[in-house]
Amino acid sequence: MLFVVGPLVISRRPFNIEEWDREVNGSWAKQDLLDRAPDRQFTGAGDEPLNLSGTLQPFNRNAIAGLSGLALAESLCRTGQPVFVTRGDGRVFGFYGIESVKQSHTAIGPQTGGIGQAIKHELKLVPVGQPGATVGADMLSTLISLFG
Repeated sequence: MLFVVGPLVISRRPFNIEEWDREVNGSWAKQDLLDRAPDRQFTGAGDEPLNLSGTLQPFNRNAIAGLSGLALAESLCRTGQPVFVTRGDGRVFGFYGIESVKQSHTAIGPQTGGIGQAIKHELKLVPVGQPGATVGADMLSTLISLFG
């Protein structure tokens, strides 16, 4: 397992990522001052966007289910459901919202039914505040279903 994004388990197969990046920053408010250069005041932590990207090969017999993972990511994006994100080594990133899911199909042929033999995908996630109790209950039931 590489990442868990809510109910979406990202592994080497069938739904994988090959690259991820995260940006951590602080928020600084500009303060104009008389007869001096402007100053800045730290106002707190800024956004910490997280991007996950990879390539699916849906016609590879070992990765046939990758399309369902992509569909799940799109569904989570459309509904705006906050998801709890953890990395495979146990590092907790917290609650994020899936801001966008991008896919790019290549090697489309008559035998593929319009689906690319290689699908590059990117999930853009943005941090969200702590959701209500119902989301926590949904997350708990998802975790229980993963482990038995």
